[in-house]
Parts: sequence; structure tokens; C-alpha cells
Amino acid sequence: NIYADFLIDELDGEPARHARKLKDGIKKSIEITANVATIRKIRETRAGLTALDLDAIARDEIAHYPDLCIRYSGLPVQVLADDLLPEVFTNLIGNTAKHGGPGVEVMVTVEDRDEETVLVTVADTGPGIPDEAKETIFHRFEREGGRRGSQGLGLSICRMLTARYGGRIWAEDRVAGCPGEGVAFRFILRKA
Repeated sequence: NIYADFLIDELDGEPARHARKLKDGIKKSIEITANVATIRKIRETRAGLTALDLDAIARDEIAHYPDLCIRYSGLPVQVLADDLLPEVFTNLIGNTAKHGGPGVEVMVTVEDRDEETVLVTVADTGPGIPDEAKETIFHRFEREGGRRGSQGLGLSICRMLTARYGGRIWAEDRVAGCPGEGVAFRFILRKA
């Protein structure tokens, strides 16, 4: 990856374009490897769920995206989860960074749902997701538009983790009835 950066800096024209393609391929491979490692951890780890500070986790993950406009409204709440909970935020915010387009904004909110659960929303002002894809995007290797590929693990990981924590995740329009005005990923977590 570093050598690809050196090549990009030293080359011009067609060779530089090839070096950028090489770097993109390396970046995708790193992402896929990380996702597969996370899936392996999910399947191998049998440690129980513990009380985690959801506000601290959300803030830490948001801090990994300094170039993205993210507004956050959270609660000081403890939820039942494990050390993989940050992966949910990483995947959802990372998808917006990848697919949201220029000037995309992200809103992360945590609300009391009832005495036992909280509702977390990660919404964006990007191009949205068509209604027919809102369920299938959570299936492994499935991407928006029904295309299959080696990517598409991130939302599957989100679904596995939220189920592991006794909750669920789904996608809906950020603005009801207007799929082209952004998506809102919502997931439920149990309070500790």
C-alpha cells in the first residue's frame, strides 16, 4: 500500500492511473480481509455481553472520520454488547463515506426506545437506497442494485452483531417516501 503511494507520487499519465488502480485493489483487499476477520471473531468469540458506554463508543468511531460532516446527538447510556460493537458504527459511517457522494452529511442519534432498549440511527443525505434493496443489502455479498461481489460484508456484519446483542437492524428512507434523499440505518440495542 505504501509502495503504491510512492508510485502514484512519482508517475504521471497512464502509469499513474495504473498505480491508482493498484492502490484501490489493495484497499479493497484490506477491507475484505478485515471484514472476514471480524466475521471469524463473531463466530469464535463466546464471551458474554457486558455493559458498554454507547456514547463513548459512538464518539470514538465518529472521530475516525474527521473529513466527514457528522452531527451527533447521544445519551449517556450503557448497553449490552462486546468489543465488536464499534464495527457497527465503522461499517455504517464507512458506507456513507464511500457511497454518499460529495458534501454528504451524517446524523447519528441515540434515543430511548423504552425502559429496556435504545434506538440508534445513522442517517445520511446521500443518494439513498431503493425500496427493493433495503432488505437484501444485509445479506452477505449482496450490494445495492442486486449486484453480487466480494464486497457487501459490512452490512451483513452489522446484522450479525445486532442480532448477537439481542437487537435488530434495518434501513429506511431518511425522509419517509423519498428514497433519493438519503438512508437511515436504525438498530436496537438492549440497555445494560
